[in-house]
Amino acid sequence: MEDIQTTVIELVKSDFLAADLRWSLFIGALDSYRHDSVLRPYPPGPHLLTADGEKDFSALESVAGRIPNMKMISEGKGSSGMQQHEWDLLKWVLEPNIFTVKSVNEDKKYHAIQELTGAASYEVKPSFIFEVEYHSAAGERFKTLSEQYDVLYAYHGSRWDNFHSITNNGLHAHMSKNTLYGEGTYLSSDLAVSLPYSPAGRGWTRSLIGSTLSCVAVCAMLDHPDVKCQVKDAQSHPSPSRSHAPDSMGGAVPERYYVVTNSEAVQIKYLLIFVDKKISQRASSRVSHRQRWIRENLFSLLLVGYIIVLIFVSFFNSRSFQSMWRRYVNS
Repeated sequence: MEDIQTTVIELVKSDFLAADLRWSLFIGALDSYRHDSVLRPYPPGPHLLTADGEKDFSALESVAGRIPNMKMISEGKGSSGMQQHEWDLLKWVLEPNIFTVKSVNEDKKYHAIQELTGAASYEVKPSFIFEVEYHSAAGERFKTLSEQYDVLYAYHGSRWDNFHSITNNGLHAHMSKNTLYGEGTYLSSDLAVSLPYSPAGRGWTRSLIGSTLSCVAVCAMLDHPDVKCQVKDAQSHPSPSRSHAPDSMGGAVPERYYVVTNSEAVQIKYLLIFVDKKISQRASSRVSHRQRWIRENLFSLLLVGYIIVLIFVSFFNSRSFQSMWRRYVNS
């Protein structure tokens, strides 16, 4: 157990914001009403299965609910009471077996991303940016293919509770089907287009990043025939083979859109995290209003409390109460 604790603490210390994000993505999937489909992969362990061998989400929620925030773990606080199951689960979520996540300077990196994708229709700056690097066979395959094809960059929006599965299994795990421009993964070079597809979702209540979050993936794509988009041939005529997916009902893919029909042709490079500050501001506003009202009416509250105490003392000393009390004691 000590080896697992050491591994987890080192992972958290190396980048506690990245550890916080990975755990928040996991919790987002676990807390989702669609957890049976979005919590994939599901953590191993017989204690997380029912007697019939089915996923025991209640048991998993119980284990996950005992994890303190990442800052406390990195400082060795609040983790002394953690049991083996909690350490095992944390290690499984945080270990970079498939991909590595690294927090980066959002100002510098956002500017670099805009240069890769082009400016958005309107300025939408993320709260955090994380760089993603894959070590899987699919990641190595993309690296090999990127040496043969040019690389394009675009954004993909999806629900918060989808991103645990997306980061672990790839974008093809949530490929759009029966849609207007054909089956595939939809992306846009305009962040403002992708953002509406990323509604804010509930994350981890102990997160240092935020508990209500949305996420947009910045993806690298191969300039390959399986990536459908608006391109022109040598005579500046639109190329139907590149702008039409095989089963498209809406015709050509619009400008600034991409439909990727082959999962090998796309890979996540960055995650843009947007914190829903309105909710936290409303919560803090409610607290501050309450505190201000108490301060402004403190004398009145003390006076009311003093009057209530006098009423109780007067009642307890009254003849009626004393008579009732004697009858009760002697009965």
